[in-house]
Amino acid sequence: MANTNGTKASKADERNTVDMEIDQPGLTGIGTEQTRSVKVRFDDSEMSSHYANVANVGVSKDEVTLLFGTNQTWGAVGDEIVIKLATRMIVTPSVAKNLCETLQRVLQEYEAKVGKIV
Repeated sequence: MANTNGTKASKADERNTVDMEIDQPGLTGIGTEQTRSVKVRFDDSEMSSHYANVANVGVSKDEVTLLFGTNQTWGAVGDEIVIKLATRMIVTPSVAKNLCETLQRVLQEYEAKVGKIV
């Protein structure tokens, strides 16, 4: 398998490459759309992973903010629980909607295989 620059692709490149179809605004007239196939490669070379057992969401007119963290106050005494936040993701509302729909589909598939999440 060759990359777009002509070099041989690694196994990681093959693992992180998916075929997708994207819609582009039509160039041939009003109300028309063109669809073309493109290859999308997810570059995870700088990705970091975090565990989260707590998530929170904030929203403004232009963005949705997702906060992920870990509740580390097991058996806490008193009236305060500390959540250590590790990751903040800021996305557009359209990306948030797409993520929501994808999560719903994935969780439905999970429950069909494993059982109802309570």
